[in-house]
Amino acid sequence: MNFWKKLDENFEEYILMVFLVVMACVMMWQVIMRYFFHASMPWPEEFCRFMFVFSGFLSMGYCVRKDRMLKVDILLGFFPEWLKKAVDIIARFVTLFFFAYLCYWGFKTAQNQVQLGMKSAAMEWPMWIIYGSVFVGALIGTLRQIQDLFRYFTKKEDKK
Repeated sequence: MNFWKKLDENFEEYILMVFLVVMACVMMWQVIMRYFFHASMPWPEEFCRFMFVFSGFLSMGYCVRKDRMLKVDILLGFFPEWLKKAVDIIARFVTLFFFAYLCYWGFKTAQNQVQLGMKSAAMEWPMWIIYGSVFVGALIGTLRQIQDLFRYFTKKEDKK
């Protein structure tokens, strides 16, 4: 398997894994500093909060790629097969439009934060970074949903 295919299949998973390891290491260091050296650092909680928020928005693309989107499909069992497929296709397009809408407003909100010049309390990072997580996550979700639709309409075997 070549590098690009592996990256395409696991991009979000790799990033989420790195974020989780970094958050665990930073918080462990904070605990060590606080309880063994009695010197609490002001930034680790905020840093981990930023990483957690980014992880939440990045997981949107992961859920689309791994077909783990939240679905309420108990009623679909009562529908005929053609209606199940129609509802599935409509749901995929609704998800695409939602991600595109979120992407647009995430960008506008991050852009607004750039203009306001607000900074975070402890690390003094620009707040557009945290607001930009909405844009980045929605952009990846949009791209993954486009990939999903392309795969859905081009695969030869039975479509879900």
